[in-house]
Order: sequence, then structure tokens, then C-alpha cells
Amino acid sequence: MRSTRSVTIPALFVVVSLLATACAAPAAPAPTTAPTQPSAPTQTPAPTEAPTPTQPPAPAETPAPTEAPAATPTAQAPTAQVVVYQINPGRSEASFTLNEELMGAPTTVVGVTPKVTGSITVDWANPANSKISKLEIDATDFKTDNQLRNGAIHRFILQTSQYPTIEFEPMTIEGLPPSVKPGDALSFKVMGNLKIRDITNPVTFNVTANANEDEISGEATTVVKRGDFQLSIPPVPSVANVTEEVTLTLKFVATRQ
Repeated sequence: MRSTRSVTIPALFVVVSLLATACAAPAAPAPTTAPTQPSAPTQTPAPTEAPTPTQPPAPAETPAPTEAPAATPTAQAPTAQVVVYQINPGRSEASFTLNEELMGAPTTVVGVTPKVTGSITVDWANPANSKISKLEIDATDFKTDNQLRNGAIHRFILQTSQYPTIEFEPMTIEGLPPSVKPGDALSFKVMGNLKIRDITNPVTFNVTANANEDEISGEATTVVKRGDFQLSIPPVPSVANVTEEVTLTLKFVATRQ
């Protein structure tokens, strides 16, 4: 009995050691699988997607700037500018017109002078801000088709030796459109003070004009009464029935400065 118990105990230790080695053995293969995962680096082909930089064709959409010509319409007009135009005496004239009977025959009398000075300032962006300077007319230069009449006008009617100029000082302009571009036909009124000799009265000129970048041309007219300016006609046997109303006209061309 003592011999069998001593044999069995060592035998149990042998069995336990065998089982321990058997359980530990399967754990070893696990590391062998880990090296197989380096396949992940094979995903480096991702850089092959670098062709995305080929998307620079987007700059090809820069043709949008080529639409700039659409803005060229503004180039046809100095719409953002204030431009001064000077009246050109060589292409302008001031005149008066009235009717009379000369030696019993109805006659239309026209006196003309090209000697007109002044300027027009146009605000192309805001026409309402446009201005007209004081206009001066050389009264000593008025001429009709009759030398005797010319002498009477200068000496007795206008008294040009004492009052050599007729002046019109604009005060307000009415009827200008909110916007304007070169080539537009305009109709408006200019109100101001007209001075003939030493007498000043308010008058209104009706104006038609056409403007472009380089010049403005047009015509301004008004009707005044001789009596308002004390313009008496000296008694002349051959002249009768001189009309009280006198039409004043300014035909003008103003060139850009």
C-alpha cells in the first residue's frame, strides 16, 4: 500500500506537466498570423489617386473675363465724368427777329452776331447736375441786311457804345432726363436773368440739343417784349409798325475742353 501511493503522486505531476505544455503550444501560432497583416502597406496605391491635381482645368473657366466686352457700352459715353464744353464762336450765333413795315412793305428783320461766349458743364452720370455759365453776346457786332438800320440799332436802340454786351445768366434748368448718353436728343428749359443795356428781366429759353463726347449742338429760343427792356424805335419816316415782341435765338455748338 505505501508503494502504490508514492507511485501515483509523481504520475500526477507528469500528467499535469503534459497538459500544461499541451495548452501552451497552440498560443505560439498566433504570432505567425501577425506578419500576414503587412498587406495593409499594399494600400499605398492610394497615391495613384494623385491625378486629382489634373483638375486644374478649372482655370479654363477663366473665359468669364472674356465677358468684359459686355461692359463696353459704358465706354461709348463718359457717363461717370463731368465734362466742360466751350461755346465755339466760329460755329455759333445769337440773333433777334422782329417784324416791321419798311416803306409800306412787311419786312422781317433779323440781326445776327457770332460773338457769343460761355460754357456748358455736363454731368453724364447725373444730368440734373449739369450747368450753363453766364452767356455774353457782343451787341456791337449785331448786323442786319441794312446798314442804316444797323446804325440805328447800335446808336439808339441798344446804345452799344455804353452797353457793349447783352448777358444771360442761367439760374435753373428744368426737364433734363434722369440719364442720358451720347447721341440722345434733349428738350429742356433754362430759366435765368437777361440783361439788355442796364435793365434785367427773368426769361425762359426753350432748348433742344444733341450731345456726344466731343461736342454739344442745339438751339435756344425765347420771346421778349421791347417795352420790358425800354427798347424804343426811333422815328423814321420809312419804318412803321415795328412789332412789340422780339424773338431771341441762340444757335450753338460747344466743343469739349
